[in-house]
Amino acid sequence: MQTKECRFSYSGLDDSLIVSCKEENENVKGRFSLGNFIFSLTGRGKIIGIQVLNVSEVLPEYNINPNLLKEIKDINLITAQKEGCLVIALIFTFKNQQAKISIPLMNLNPLIS
Repeated sequence: MQTKECRFSYSGLDDSLIVSCKEENENVKGRFSLGNFIFSLTGRGKIIGIQVLNVSEVLPEYNINPNLLKEIKDINLITAQKEGCLVIALIFTFKNQQAKISIPLMNLNPLIS
């Protein structure tokens, strides 16, 4: 499991949250999307950023009140392999609580024939 502290910004204009965990020596070489999530990758496939589109509509799906967007103190990005899947999690720290969005990305188990 890898945890990274990230920079973040929320735009109420287009209702998107951008989370960047890019280090100084890393560059975005590709992107892919999954629903309202856009993932930024290095050339080696490391996830270094996530943009959440329509974030005020997405947060309630994870039992997070969208009014808390203005109270975000910190966001951490966690990547881990769990039960044969790559799981991405965003851990939100608000003034008085924490919340998590977990996104299973892919099945890493080989197909059995």
